[in-house]
Amino acid sequence: GLRTIAVFAVILSHAGVPFFTGGFLGVDIFFVISGFLITRLIVDELEDGSFSLFKFYDRRVRRIFPALFLVCFVSLGAGWWLMSADALKNLGESLVATTFFSNNILLNITSGYWESESSFKPLLHTWSLGVEEQYYAIIPIILMVVFYYRKNLIGLFLLFIGIVSFLLSCLLSTDFAAFNFYELPTRAWELSVGGLAALSYRRSPLRSSDILATLGLGLIIGAVVLVPADSPSPGVMSVAPVIGTALVLLFCRAGWVHRLLSSRSMVGLGLISYSLYLWHQPLFAYLRISHIERPALWEYLAATAATMILAALTWRFVEQPFRNRALMSTRLVALILGPAAIMLAGIGLLLVALGGVPHRFDVAPGAEAAGTYKAYNMRVFAFKRDVFLPKSTLRLLVLGNSQGRDFINMARENGQFGGYDIVYRDDFDLCDPPQKPQWALARQATEIVVVIDGPLATGCSARQYAARSDLAGKVIFVGPKDFGININPYARLPLNERLHARVAVSDDLLAKERYFRAMFPAGISVDVMQHLSADGRTVPIFDRAGRILSEDRRHVTRSGAKFVGALIFQDPAWAAVQRSSVRRQRGGH
Repeated sequence: GLRTIAVFAVILSHAGVPFFTGGFLGVDIFFVISGFLITRLIVDELEDGSFSLFKFYDRRVRRIFPALFLVCFVSLGAGWWLMSADALKNLGESLVATTFFSNNILLNITSGYWESESSFKPLLHTWSLGVEEQYYAIIPIILMVVFYYRKNLIGLFLLFIGIVSFLLSCLLSTDFAAFNFYELPTRAWELSVGGLAALSYRRSPLRSSDILATLGLGLIIGAVVLVPADSPSPGVMSVAPVIGTALVLLFCRAGWVHRLLSSRSMVGLGLISYSLYLWHQPLFAYLRISHIERPALWEYLAATAATMILAALTWRFVEQPFRNRALMSTRLVALILGPAAIMLAGIGLLLVALGGVPHRFDVAPGAEAAGTYKAYNMRVFAFKRDVFLPKSTLRLLVLGNSQGRDFINMARENGQFGGYDIVYRDDFDLCDPPQKPQWALARQATEIVVVIDGPLATGCSARQYAARSDLAGKVIFVGPKDFGININPYARLPLNERLHARVAVSDDLLAKERYFRAMFPAGISVDVMQHLSADGRTVPIFDRAGRILSEDRRHVTRSGAKFVGALIFQDPAWAAVQRSSVRRQRGGH
């Protein structure tokens, strides 16, 4: 019954159903349940002398791999037909990582600028399997050692792990959010709470308290309904569902909560919860990938119904047979799953090596290889210096994140700022205090380009800084950009249909664009979207030769840099700031 609540909290949250903003905490519930069951199983078998590492891992393999590999193969087939080259290349990386239960590590490493939107990743959810299996690789051995030397210290040991892990999670929740979310060290406390509950349960398995069970269920439901979607996780907000789950596990032996969770429908859905969890993300991801606009709620609900059907079939015809030792020996399981693992990992590596196999669809002449836009953008870090060249007279300072690097590529591809010494900084903006060392660069620059990708710091005004005596006439602000909600479907367009293809920009960009137009005066700003979009709501996806402008919807390819740069450098604001720069030079500044 708890598994049913956990899995549907996750599914309905991912489907965007109202009142499930904290549904992501369903994974935290799963971790507590897993810690409870695994600790109880291991300690029970250690007590009666029947524990075996081989048997333990054999059970894990039978439980986890068969359904997981089926979902991976189906996801691969769908990705071949539906994904752009860069997206399929990312899926290849996920296949390799998932096969070796390290997708959580991959997702942490690749978080940041180059992270594909999570909603388009069919195997995103396997990060939680990585956390669990990494825990299962360690905890049986540790419990064995502690049991044989000082078995009465098992609880103290789990408590120590839990406290250290929780404190680490609180410490890293803000500045290292990706590590905090994906990695075992900051998740171990949730599994440890489950383990401590198991030890307590073993001492008194028959105790019951409807009040405490109700409190536990209330904590779970309250967290799922009330916790904001952008809350750091795990962290303080995770305490409620974690403690709530432990209370239900310990005290739900009678009463209305017991009747609810042990009802036939709750137990039945709980039995297939693993397959439900496995299937929902690929179905939702490919629903999004195949749509130009965001799918409607009814489409997500239809996909949820399909998830339930697939989960029931997978449980009946995959999970159950593989877990039946009379039907499938360990040798047979190894003979099936071993080659399947090698095949998945091999295909994943091949997809990465082939750049997502772009020739599945039409490839425009002169198009860059999939994924090279990352290195193309990152090469701009060569301009990140602390000083301008001593003899330079024309000095351009570009400020901004990866969008600032895009701007420099646009300038270079269009022959702009020839003869300028260019310095790029991603660690400084005009809102910083005047004592910051980088202000020397701002004062020495003849022109400053600030690329905007979000609101300025509180109390910082574009007009205020542009009017400063040491900055007047040399600051120009460049607006935000993106290339739509989803461009995967357009990868399949024939070359002759690409010229007029357009995609709706994201709601996030529209909000940034409204802010930009309200805050930055026309004379000192360049509105990228004004040049890129005639209607203010859609943008082109390809250049005239059919080459894609952006693979990840945010950063430009080389073709995109040429195309977008050619448009924005027609803005009269450039001429105004350059005239001012020439006047300052003639005046000896």
